Amino acid sequence: MTTLARKIISLNGDDWKLGGVPLGNDPWLADPREIGAIGQWHQATVPGNIRLDLMRAGIIEDPFYGLNNQASQWVDTCNWWYLKDFPLEIAPGERAHLVLHGVDYVSWVYFNGHPLGQHEGMFSPQVYEITPFLKAQNHLDVRILGSDALRGPRPTLGQRWRLWLEQRFSEPVRRYPGRLHTVKCQMSFGWDFAPPLRTMGIWDDAEVIISGPVFIRHLFARPVVHDDNQAAVHVSLTLDAATETPAEVAFTLAGLTFEHQPRTHRHTVALAPGVQELDFTLNVPHPRLWWSWDRGRPDLYLLTAEVRVAGQVSDVVSERVGLRTVTMSPNPGAPSDAAPWTFTINGQTVFARGANWVPVDSLPGRATVDDYRKLLDLARQANMNMLRVWGGGLREKRAFYDLCDELGIMVWQEFPFACAFFTQYPADEDFLRLAAAESRAIVETLRNHPSVVFWCGGNEFAPQRHRPLLDALARVTNEADGSRPFHPVSPSFGDSHFWAVWHGQAHFSEYTRDQALLASEFGLQAPPAVESLRNFIPPRQLWPPGQAWTYHHAEWGKLRRYAAIFNPADDLDSFVAASQRAQAWGLKVAIEHHRRRKYHCSGVLVWQFNEPWPAICWSLVDYYRQPKPAYEVIQQLYNPLLVSLAYPLVLYRAGGTFDAEVWLINDWPRPLPGCRVEIELHGAEGVCQRWETEMDVPADSAQIIGHLVWKLPGGTCWQVQVRVVQQGRVISTNSYDLTAYDPHPTPRSGRFWAWVASKLMGA
Repeated sequence: MTTLARKIISLNGDDWKLGGVPLGNDPWLADPREIGAIGQWHQATVPGNIRLDLMRAGIIEDPFYGLNNQASQWVDTCNWWYLKDFPLEIAPGERAHLVLHGVDYVSWVYFNGHPLGQHEGMFSPQVYEITPFLKAQNHLDVRILGSDALRGPRPTLGQRWRLWLEQRFSEPVRRYPGRLHTVKCQMSFGWDFAPPLRTMGIWDDAEVIISGPVFIRHLFARPVVHDDNQAAVHVSLTLDAATETPAEVAFTLAGLTFEHQPRTHRHTVALAPGVQELDFTLNVPHPRLWWSWDRGRPDLYLLTAEVRVAGQVSDVVSERVGLRTVTMSPNPGAPSDAAPWTFTINGQTVFARGANWVPVDSLPGRATVDDYRKLLDLARQANMNMLRVWGGGLREKRAFYDLCDELGIMVWQEFPFACAFFTQYPADEDFLRLAAAESRAIVETLRNHPSVVFWCGGNEFAPQRHRPLLDALARVTNEADGSRPFHPVSPSFGDSHFWAVWHGQAHFSEYTRDQALLASEFGLQAPPAVESLRNFIPPRQLWPPGQAWTYHHAEWGKLRRYAAIFNPADDLDSFVAASQRAQAWGLKVAIEHHRRRKYHCSGVLVWQFNEPWPAICWSLVDYYRQPKPAYEVIQQLYNPLLVSLAYPLVLYRAGGTFDAEVWLINDWPRPLPGCRVEIELHGAEGVCQRWETEMDVPADSAQIIGHLVWKLPGGTCWQVQVRVVQQGRVISTNSYDLTAYDPHPTPRSGRFWAWVASKLMGA
C-alpha cells in the first residue's frame, strides 16, 4: 500500500442522468425496477436541483418568473432517479468511501446494484464504504422521494384546534401540513418572502474518498485560550479502521493567514476494528487569535492530521482552525429571568451589528462560491460583524462559513425549525431521533469554523411547548461541540422580534419603545429597483401592479401605508422610490435607538439581508445582488463609530424648534484621540446652524456629548449633516431629513398583535 495522502474523486458535474416516475400507491417502497418505467431521461448536474435540470431540458419554464412556479408543482408528484457511471480503481489495501454531503430530502442509494442505504434528512452527509463493490466501471443510482409524499401523521383530536388556528394564519401549514414533520429547509414549503417550492435533489457535493486501511471520518479542534501567551487545541479524531492495527497519528499546526513555524505532535495508538474516537491536546504558545474584523484580525491556523499504518500514510485531513473563546455576558440592568445577551469573544464584549441571512437561492443546489462571496463582501462593506442564519433556512454550504472565517464575520447559526405558533413540532421518539441526527450532523459539519459563535434551536416557536425538541438540541450541541453557547429559540428570554412596525402598521416611533436585550428581527418591505422588477414581473403586470406582485410577496396594504409618508405619484418609479425611502428611514430609527442603548441592548440584526428568489420583501440586497437604498444607509449606521441624534419624530415647521441629544457610540476596542464632531443644519439658503466639539473618544463606549436646540429657518426642507474628523480625515458620517414625517398614528391593533405574538412565541 503506497497511498501518500487521501485522494478525492469529485462526482460533481453535468454528466448525471435524471428521470422521474409517478409516485404510485406506495412511494416509500423503493424498487430499482422502477427505473425501467422511466420513459425519458434528462441531463442532470450535481450539485443541483431537479427543477433546474428540467428547466435546462425545456420541460418547465423558469419558476422564478411571474407565476411560472405554479406550473411546476407537478414535479412534486414524481419520484426521481439520479444515475451516474464513472471509472474507479484502487490499489490493494486501499479503501473507498462514497460521500454525499447533502441530499434533499428522502433518498435511497445503490452502487453497482447493491443497496447502500435509505436516508431521511437534508443536512447529514451520507458516508458509505464501497470498497467491496468496486469495478473498473461503476454505476451509482440515487432515488429521491417525490415531495408530495411528505405527509405528516393525522393530528390527534387535541391537536386539531391548534392546527385550525395555524391554518388561519400560516400559509405553509395550510398548504403543506407535513412541514412540521420534516427536518428540511422550512421556507421551501412557502414563506412570506419565498415561494412554495419543495426542493428535491443532490444539493451539495458528491465525492469518493480513497484512503488506506484507516479512514479519518472527523477531525474536530476545540480551542481553549488561556491568555495572550498560551492556548491549547483539544483535538477529537474519529477513525475508521479496517482491522485491528497499531498506528501513528501526527498533528501539524501551521499558520494559514500569517507566518508561523509549524509544530508537529506525534502519538502512537492501538486501533480496534471499526469506528473510534481519540482525544489529544496540542499546546499553542503565543497564539494568534481569531477576532471579528472590528475587534482584531481573523487569523486562522491549518491543522493537519495524518495517520500512518506500517510506516505508510493511510489518510490525511486538514481543517482550518481559529483560536478564540465565546461566552455570553449578562446585560447591565437586565431582568433576573433574562438570558445573557452580550457576546464576549476572547474576553472582550462585542456589540453585534448585522442582519438575518436567508438562503441565497430557493434552489440551493445552484448556490456557488461566487454567490456567497458577492453577498458576504456586501455584508462586510456594510460594516456588519454578525449574520443570523435563520432557522427557516439552511445549513449553508462550506464556502459560506469559510468566507465568514476569512472576513471576520460572526455567525449565529440556527437549526432548521421555524414558526410553529399554535401547533408544534412532534415530540415522538422517531421525530426526535431524526431531529437530533440531522442537528448533530450540522454541528459536526460547522464546529471547526471560528466564525460560528452561537447555536440557536430555531425561529419563533414557544420553548415551553417544545421542551423535548429543545432538550435534544441542547444535548447534541453539548456532546458534539461544547465550545459555543446554545440558546433555545429566538425570540425568548430577552431578544426581540419587533413587528409592531410593519405587521402592526405602527408609527416608526414605536421602535423606541423596544427595550430588548438584543434586537434580532425587525424590518420593512421595499420593492427592488425597477430594473430588477422587470426581470421577474411580466410587463403588463408592472403598473398598475398585477397578480405577480402579490405572488412575489408584496403586502400591498402595508406597502402603501408606509410609502404614503413620502407622497408618491401614481406611477411605478415614484412608488418604488417612496417605499425604499420608508424602509431606510424606519431601519434608521430602530438601529440608532438600539445603538444608543449599547450593552443594555447588545446587538441589532435587521430582517433581512438577502432574498432567495426575486421578491418584494424586507431584503437589503435583492436577488440580483443589487443593494436597495437602505443598504447605503446601514453602511453609515453600522460604522463602528457613529454620531446619533435622539429627537422627537414629529412634524417640523419653519420657526419651530429642533431639540436633540447628541450621542457618540464607539464600537472599536480602542480609544480615538483628537476627534472633531461637526453637525450642520442645511436649509434652503445653505448652512444655517452649526455645532462642533473636539474630544478624545473612549474605547467601546456610548455617551451623550451634547445637546442641540435650534430654531428652524424658513422653507420646508431641512437636512442635518453629521461627520467626525480625525487628523483631517472624515471617519464617520450620518444625516437626517427633518421633513420626513409619518402622520399616521399607531393603531391599537398594532400593539395588540405585537403582544399576542410575544405570548405565542414564549418571549
